[in-house]
Amino acid sequence: MAAGGAKAQTAAVDEQNPLKSPAEINITSDSAAGWLPSAGQRQEVLKAANDFYSSLDHAQFERAYGMMAELNRRSVPVQEFSRRNREFQERSGPLKQRNFLKVTWTKDPAAAPFPGVYAAIDVASYFANVDRHCGYIVLYQKSADGRFEVMRQESNFIDNATAQNIERQRSRAALDTIWAKLAANCPNYKIPDSKS
Repeated sequence: MAAGGAKAQTAAVDEQNPLKSPAEINITSDSAAGWLPSAGQRQEVLKAANDFYSSLDHAQFERAYGMMAELNRRSVPVQEFSRRNREFQERSGPLKQRNFLKVTWTKDPAAAPFPGVYAAIDVASYFANVDRHCGYIVLYQKSADGRFEVMRQESNFIDNATAQNIERQRSRAALDTIWAKLAANCPNYKIPDSKS
């Protein structure tokens, strides 16, 4: 989200709403000085991320595509986006659980493609056929009264059939090493000690 590995600052937040940000607000060091997201922005960014993922989970790929920022849509045609997500859904099976691990905010960072508010949400998910899945989603808000759009999404996973093949043909240690390398691309993801 922020170029050069910007360090995050944190501020405590009172949690009253069931759809809420974590107990702290993480702001990158290259964000506009003194800026903090409003309570409304904190709720809206989680709602936007949840709506996007829910659309993917329910095979509403064109709806999810419409939630993406124009810059993101330019990088992949709707047909390709739909095909990739359909293939993942066929492989993964239904969602069992999704956790938003951490939200990191920035406003008007110099390295961003556009001025505005950016929120990166670190994600861990479990599906019927995928126990190892993590990634993040970056949402963008052009103006304080605008909606959040998906600027970028990244997912890393090993489906259970592939994991079983690696473990059977090589070893559990080899599987753990492969997953650790993939999960290194997932900020704030903690590898479970005994996940199979």
